[in-house]
Amino acid sequence: MTQTDNEVTSIRLRLELIDKQLSKHHQMMLKRYGESLTGNSIIRDIVIPSDMPLHHLHYAIQKLFGWQNSHLRRFILPEAVYQALTSGTVKGWVELVSDVFQPPSEAEDNLFWDDDYDGGSFTNWLKKRYQGPYEYEGIMEVPLVAKQDVKAMIDQFPIIEVRESFKEYSSRKAKDKNAKVKTLRTAPLMELTLKEFHQSMHFESGTESLLERLIIDQVLAYSDETINGKNLFPLTQELFYQYDFGDNWIVKMTKHSNYADLLEENLISEEEIAAAEQTVKNKWLSVCIYKQGLSVMDDVGGLSGYADFLATLYESKDRAEVAENRTWAKSMGWSDKKVSHSKML
Repeated sequence: MTQTDNEVTSIRLRLELIDKQLSKHHQMMLKRYGESLTGNSIIRDIVIPSDMPLHHLHYAIQKLFGWQNSHLRRFILPEAVYQALTSGTVKGWVELVSDVFQPPSEAEDNLFWDDDYDGGSFTNWLKKRYQGPYEYEGIMEVPLVAKQDVKAMIDQFPIIEVRESFKEYSSRKAKDKNAKVKTLRTAPLMELTLKEFHQSMHFESGTESLLERLIIDQVLAYSDETINGKNLFPLTQELFYQYDFGDNWIVKMTKHSNYADLLEENLISEEEIAAAEQTVKNKWLSVCIYKQGLSVMDDVGGLSGYADFLATLYESKDRAEVAENRTWAKSMGWSDKKVSHSKML
C-alpha cells in the first residue's frame, strides 16, 4: 500500500542482515544455533507507516536486530545506482547534496539531534523514536543549510592535489621503504571524479550517505517496479543500512507490494496482515510480521563474529569460557530465548 495525500498507509519492507564473505563454518553455526534457515542472513519483515523517514527507520532497525545505538550508521545506495546518479563525479554529487546526499558536515553532532538517551528503559526510548508522527530536526539537512555547507567546502578547497590510491602507494612502499605518496595531478575540486576525490580528501560521512529526512517509501521502488529514469525518486529497488563501520553490519532493504510469498509459505495469515496494517494506521507504529534468525548484538565482530560467538556458546568444552561469553552477551542485551515476531517492535 502507498501513501495517498496526507493519509498514513502501510508499507511492507524486508530487512536482511547479510555478509557475503561468510565461511561455510560460519553459515553452519548460524543455521545450527542462530535460527537462520540458509545460514547466509537474518531476516525481518515489517510493516511501517508510509511517511516514515530513514532517520526513524534507523531506530526500528536497531530494535529489530538487537543493537543498542552505540555506533555510527548510514543509509547508502547500491554502488551502481550511486555511480549512475552522480556520474561518478564530484560535480554530480554536489548537485544532489540537499536533495539526496548529506552535506560534508552531516557526520558531526547534528546528525544525532535526538540521541538523548540517559537511562531508564532503552526499549521504551527506542520505541518513541520509531513511532509517529514523525519530525526531523537535523539543521544540516535543511536544503539551504546543506547547500551552504557544500559550497563552503568548495570555497575552502578550490584546487586539489590528486594523490595515488593507498593500495598503489602500499604496493610501491613494499618495494621501496623510502617511497612517498605520489601526486598525480592538480585540478579544481569540481573537475575531479569521486574516486580521485576520495583518494585525496577524507571527511567522516563520505559522499555516499543519504539524507535521513528522506521518506523510505519515496526512496525505495517496489521490488517488481520499473524505475523511470526521468524522475529522481524513487532512487532504487535496494537500499543498504550500514551500522558500526568496524564490525560493518549491512542490512539490505527491499519494498514489497504484497504478502504473497509469506502467505504461500504459511508464514503469516490474512488476519495477521490485517491486524498489522490496522496497528500501523491507528497507532502510527511499525509491526514485525515475520522473523528468521536470533537477534545479534554490538561489538561481537559482525555476522562472522556472531557465528563464532554461537560456536563458543554451544560447542566449547571450556565451561569458564562459555559462562564468560554468556555473561558478556547478557550485558549487551542479548538472549537466546524464543521471542514472537509480534513482540519485536
